[in-house]
Amino acid sequence: MAPNAPCLCVNVHSEQWESMTFTANQTDKVKKINEHIRSKTKVHVQDQVLLLGSKTLKPERSLSSYGIDKEQTIHLTLKVVKPTDEELPLVLKDLDDDGRKHRLLVRRSYSVAQVKKMIEMKTGTTPEDQTVNCNGKILADGKKMADYDIRKDNFLFLTLRCHSG
Repeated sequence: MAPNAPCLCVNVHSEQWESMTFTANQTDKVKKINEHIRSKTKVHVQDQVLLLGSKTLKPERSLSSYGIDKEQTIHLTLKVVKPTDEELPLVLKDLDDDGRKHRLLVRRSYSVAQVKKMIEMKTGTTPEDQTVNCNGKILADGKKMADYDIRKDNFLFLTLRCHSG
């Protein structure tokens, strides 16, 4: 924040999270608010809609462009745009089979167990022998694909579980 710049107290309200408060100045972009919200809630900036009264705030505009005065508290409503249950084309990379790639069409609502069944149909590897990773996380059977924020054209990585004996 620039020295001697007019200071704003920004309050962000949402039905899903506790109220958040932070300071900004008039020349700050709305995107700064988006980034603050992302750091607190993990909601991606593109999935946020910020409202001031009936106006939708645009990330590239400054706070002053909305007529916000110094030392004024603004109240924003955060609406999270929930992703649809769209079909996601994913690439499965089989790390134990010379790096072969397979295309999978999955829905965000599919369970990891369902996806492992699909992988079995493509690779012949039983779900019990599969370890599937995406975005650096091992996918757990009791979860859904949406729990991992998997997006279109993400890579899934398949490795085989080692059995000791």
